[in-house]
Amino acid sequence: MEIQKKLDKLLTLLNKENLLLKKGISETETADELLKITEAKRKMLAELAEFEAKDMEQFKEKFKEMENLNKRNQKLLLNNTDILEETIKTLIPEEYLDTYSKNGKITGSKTVFGKKA
Repeated sequence: MEIQKKLDKLLTLLNKENLLLKKGISETETADELLKITEAKRKMLAELAEFEAKDMEQFKEKFKEMENLNKRNQKLLLNNTDILEETIKTLIPEEYLDTYSKNGKITGSKTVFGKKA
């Protein structure tokens, strides 16, 4: 069935994303691959949105599996983001970074060698 194939493809993409996130985003190739996976997932979800909800009912278990995997991927992505932030803070002292308020405005601006960091 067409829906089954699309769901399997989406699950494969989620698993691939999971493996890449477990390795960590340390190279541009990994980031590029994650971006491609995100675009492919978006396309696959758009295709699945064309089906009726009643056609999807028989795949509840697969949706639950994808939901759990997606939650794990979100946590891994947040962990990778935290690691990247800590690396930046280590490399560039905080006093040289712009500080943003909650509404996105710069509240303080420091520079490194006369240029914004």
